[in-house]
Amino acid sequence: MMRGALLLFAILFVADLSQSNWWLLRLWYTIGLVAGSIAFLGLLQKATGARMIFWQTAPPWGATTFFATYYYHANAGAFLNLVWPLTAGLAIRAFATRGHPVGGAMWISVFVLTVAAVLANTSRMAQLIALLLLIATCLQFGPALLQKLSCMGKGVVFAGAIAILLTLIALAQATHLDQPLNRWQTLTQNVPKDARWMAAGVAIGALPNIGLFGFGPGTFRAVFPCFNSVSINQVPGTWRFLHEDYLQTALEWGWVGSTLWALLFFGGIAVGIRNYKKYGVRDWTPRSRLLQPFVFIALVGVALHALVDFPLQIASIQLYVATYLGLCWGSSFWKE
Repeated sequence: MMRGALLLFAILFVADLSQSNWWLLRLWYTIGLVAGSIAFLGLLQKATGARMIFWQTAPPWGATTFFATYYYHANAGAFLNLVWPLTAGLAIRAFATRGHPVGGAMWISVFVLTVAAVLANTSRMAQLIALLLLIATCLQFGPALLQKLSCMGKGVVFAGAIAILLTLIALAQATHLDQPLNRWQTLTQNVPKDARWMAAGVAIGALPNIGLFGFGPGTFRAVFPCFNSVSINQVPGTWRFLHEDYLQTALEWGWVGSTLWALLFFGGIAVGIRNYKKYGVRDWTPRSRLLQPFVFIALVGVALHALVDFPLQIASIQLYVATYLGLCWGSSFWKE
C-alpha cells in the first residue's frame, strides 16, 4: 500500500514537472543516461562471463538468468523495452536538430547499446516485443527520417550505417549472442510445457472468489498455494509472482481495485494519445511532440509483456511506468 501511494505521488509529481519544458528535457536525458548505463552493465557482464550481478559469487540456487541488475532476464528485457524507445527519440532529436556533434554521437551510442542489450538478453518475449516496438517506431518516424537522410550526402549515410552495423556485430560476438539464438531454437519444445500456463489456469479458477476488493495487495504468494492445492491441475514449485500481471492484480485488488488500476494505466495512455492528436501539432513544443509517441510505444510494450510475465510487480519498472503515465496525464495541460 505504501508503494502504491508513492507511485501515485510519482505520477502527480511528473505530471506537474512536465509543465516545464526545461525539466521535461532533463527528465528525458536522465532516462536516457540510466538506460545506457544499465545496458552497458548487462553487456559487460555477458562479455566477461560474469556468474552473478556485479561479478559476485553465484548463489547455491544458481541465478542463471540475470542481466545487469535484474535477477530475471524477462524483467531486464521489460525494462530495456521501456527505455530504448526514449533513447531512440534522443538520437532522432540529436540528428534532427543538428546540435553539438558530441551530444549526437553520445545519444546514438546509447541507442545502439540499449538495442544490443535487448538482443543479448535471453528473454524471447522481450525480443519479440522489441521487434514490434521497432516496427511501430519506423512507421511513426520512418518517413520523416528518410526525408532528412535524402538531404544528406549518400556517402555520409552509408558510412554511418556501416559503422552502426559493425558495432552491433562486434557487440554480438563479445556478448555471446548465440545464447538467445539457442533459446529461440527450443521455442516449440519449451513453450507448450511452461508451467506458467498451468499457474494462470489456477488463478482463473480463483477469480469467482476474489470479491470486490480481492485478498489484499501483496498477498499473492500466501493465497496462491491455497487455490493450487485444491486445483485439478496443480502446478509444482513455489510461486512468488504469477507470470501474468493482470490476473495477479485481480487476485490482490479485486474487481474494484483492478478496475481503478486499469483506468489509471490504460486511461493515461488514451488521454495522452487524444491530447497528442488534438493539441500536439498546434500547441506543443517540438520536444514534447517528439517525446510523447515514444512514451506511448514504451507503455504499450510493457502492457503486452505483462500478459506472460510480471514486469508490473517490479519496483523499478513500476517507477518508470508511473513516470510515463505522469507524462501522459500531464499532457492535458501542455496546451496552456
